[in-house]
Amino acid sequence: MKTRLSKTCLGISAAFLLCAAPAAAQDAVDVDAAKAGIVPSRDVAVGAYTGLFDGYNRGGLLGIQARYRLGLFEAGGFAEVGTEAFTHYAGFGATAGLAWRTSFGLRLAASGALGLHAYENVGARFLSADPGADGTTPFAGARVGASYIFGRRQNHVELGLMGVYEGDLTRSTVTTYYTQEDWFDDTPRAMTSTHTLGTHRFGALVTVGWTRDLF
Repeated sequence: MKTRLSKTCLGISAAFLLCAAPAAAQDAVDVDAAKAGIVPSRDVAVGAYTGLFDGYNRGGLLGIQARYRLGLFEAGGFAEVGTEAFTHYAGFGATAGLAWRTSFGLRLAASGALGLHAYENVGARFLSADPGADGTTPFAGARVGASYIFGRRQNHVELGLMGVYEGDLTRSTVTTYYTQEDWFDDTPRAMTSTHTLGTHRFGALVTVGWTRDLF
């Protein structure tokens, strides 16, 4: 019985070593390729970005993004929030385009983007009871970026700059009804305002992230 059990354990151990050896060898090849400065055929990256933009007014935004590159082709997604004066928005979208990476770390990318913008308080003003308008619009846009990928291992820190254009595909006029008190006698007055949902947005951003090579 002990002999049979020993043979069984020995067989399992041998099978485990045979399976683990190719994986370990592949890991060693991947690390050696990364150290040699070979540009990987694939990589994945996640990161964040922040910067300034010009839409209804000038404002700032903060976002996160993820992407996957295969050769010269790249696809990904992003989510962001921004504020300008009294207007706020959230954006969600997907990207697809081209990316070129050099052996010394430079990365250039250009992609198209499709997504949705959700707006709040569009047209709200200082010292006014006008709440502005809320709504959602689809958008299309483009993103171009240049970054530097640090290090020669499989995992890297990446820093860069990105330019963004987003144009809402629909324009809608929203009528808002509200009550405004007179400044002199506090008499409430019924007021009406109209606001347009949808705009063009240009942005200049700084990006930071983590990239993993997939050889």
